[in-house]
Amino acid sequence: MNATLTMSPVAARNDGPAAARRSVWLCPGLLAAATLALGGCGLFGGGDDDTAEQPAELTAFDSSLRVRRIWRNRVGDATERLRLGLRPATDGTMIFAGAHDGNVVSLDAETGRRAWSVETDLPLAAGPGVGAGLIVFGTNDGDLIALGAEDGTERWRVAVGSEVLAPPAVTASVVIYRSVDGRLRGASSEDGTPVWSVEQSLPPLTLRGNTAPYVAGQVVISGFSNGRVGAYDVSSGERVWDLALANATGRNELERLVDVSAGLQVVGNDVYAVGYQGRALGIDLRNGIVIWQQDMSSHAGLGVDLNNVYVTSDVDAVVALDRQAGTPIWSQEALRLRDVTAPTRHGQAVVVGDFEGYLHWLDPNDGRFLARTRAASDRISAAPLVSGLNVYVQADDGSVAAFEVVNESG
Repeated sequence: MNATLTMSPVAARNDGPAAARRSVWLCPGLLAAATLALGGCGLFGGGDDDTAEQPAELTAFDSSLRVRRIWRNRVGDATERLRLGLRPATDGTMIFAGAHDGNVVSLDAETGRRAWSVETDLPLAAGPGVGAGLIVFGTNDGDLIALGAEDGTERWRVAVGSEVLAPPAVTASVVIYRSVDGRLRGASSEDGTPVWSVEQSLPPLTLRGNTAPYVAGQVVISGFSNGRVGAYDVSSGERVWDLALANATGRNELERLVDVSAGLQVVGNDVYAVGYQGRALGIDLRNGIVIWQQDMSSHAGLGVDLNNVYVTSDVDAVVALDRQAGTPIWSQEALRLRDVTAPTRHGQAVVVGDFEGYLHWLDPNDGRFLARTRAASDRISAAPLVSGLNVYVQADDGSVAAFEVVNESG
């Protein structure tokens, strides 16, 4: 399917406010301007469906896992094609989720029973981030709102001046969030007042969406739209290290696009990151030294377990890399152009969602399909969340659902 790109506010200044909100659509893998002109996917618009490559059709296979839906609950209205950073989050007992129409719910993780529901009257775009008794969302209008996890009571809301499209990270003292103006910022967990701000250069063209900041001990790691990844002190925002995941090269802005718009993962002292038209990297958390690198392009992101790094490529192949060396292990190509989410390890499998609401469980050893189920009537909007034995997904039809593997064999 398509990745969404957005003209940055800097590039759009001469064209007025409307240009700053303009999004363009890009066929994954078709980056050269000549190819875009000749191919079926135009830069500004959907292109000619008769000539564009279509998403792969799903084919039957013998399932070796039996997957059961435990519950399904509606959060709010559908949000088709808005490319939001809304994803369920958990404190280990409850599942928290929000919809673009402003509704936020707290659901029992085991039963799906609703504990509370709150209408914020805000166009929620990212979150929630969960921690320190708070659940925090960002909005399309440039607001940050914090609710009490216990009952949904609003604790504070602040205007931050820029759209927030990635779930915030929440600590006892600081809420850390990325905004589309190129900044990583820390706000007080107590009342939302600004604590610190880090700014990176913003290229004229970016992917719609931002990397969710990842807190590891006393540092927070974030990717940026200029292809850089950095680690910063949680309390002060002081830089610990900063490096280029990719360097912008090419004849036009599209070819120079090197956005790190997908999620980061940290295991122990290792950071794993991947960028669009860039590289997948293993990085030492303590000093920013690159452990390994592999040429790869992704706008969906990656997942990690003890042995492998799993990446969804820009054409929706799911690729496994050795976690220690970065060498390729396998590639599953059967989901090509199906707008596949970042992979998540679930039990003895790796699970991804796609644009038709299907969940696919893959063998982490060789990438073969183990199970498939229809979770929703619309796109799975973000990487599946695993908590305990269950996997949770949020879809663009406004639903959240929980699944479990009933038995595992073969």
